[in-house]
Amino acid sequence: MAQTEIAIVLMRQLASTLAVPILIVDRARDLLFFNESAEPILGRRFEETGQIQRGEWTGLFRPADLDGVAIPPEEQPLTRATDRAEPSHRRFLLTGLDGVARVIEGVAFPLATRESGMMGAAGIFWDVHEQDAAPPAPEANPPSRTRHAVEVILLRRLADRLLMPIFVTDSDGHLLFYNPAAEPLLGRPFSALGPVPLREWYGAFQPTDDEGSPIQIEDHPLSVARLQQRPSYRRLSYQGLDGVKRRVEATAFPLLGHSNRHLGAVGIFWESAR
Repeated sequence: MAQTEIAIVLMRQLASTLAVPILIVDRARDLLFFNESAEPILGRRFEETGQIQRGEWTGLFRPADLDGVAIPPEEQPLTRATDRAEPSHRRFLLTGLDGVARVIEGVAFPLATRESGMMGAAGIFWDVHEQDAAPPAPEANPPSRTRHAVEVILLRRLADRLLMPIFVTDSDGHLLFYNPAAEPLLGRPFSALGPVPLREWYGAFQPTDDEGSPIQIEDHPLSVARLQQRPSYRRLSYQGLDGVKRRVEATAFPLLGHSNRHLGAVGIFWESAR
């Protein structure tokens, strides 16, 4: 199987196991798949829609800014991810196939590998008005179970192939791994660092906000995703382990498996142009 097929298949397998809304498009932006968690937002089951061509699904879901003005195709997050090979975060209005308009926040990132280039993009999104709801009670998982959960295995296999920096924590707040794409931004290979408690990792990187004030550990996107079990996004600066100061955009989402098994959190980050 070609590298491009493996990565798309892995992304679809991973999306099928997670309780966070995810959709996948190919390099032509044809909608290939959305998971069960995305169905309440998109207003229909994937089994009912099947794959949807590029020009059709944007018309069906009518993405618009918060004032109701249609977002031009070239500014839509999935377009930026596929055409510019860059991640994109946005809050916008989306009208589901049930006719309900919802305020959505999400990030789209390219599915690209060094060997095969651009394959498509994945979008991770959530209903803003549901974020304040109490999180589902998770099933307690011992660390060994988290490390060997099928979701984590799939995630690591996918992350190792992608050019997008990704890192993963377990439910107890230990950094499980980050992929090779993250190593230049963090300043050290994961093999030289190994699994560490997130609190130690946080102290080493010294994250600050746009004004230069320290970000408290509980306000870091990974902590929000892990402890509050909801997605989180923010811009921040940090000191890499190579001593270089970097400004990044970061989003994190809870790693929730089927039956709301709480496995930890996933962070995706990229250097900010702003």
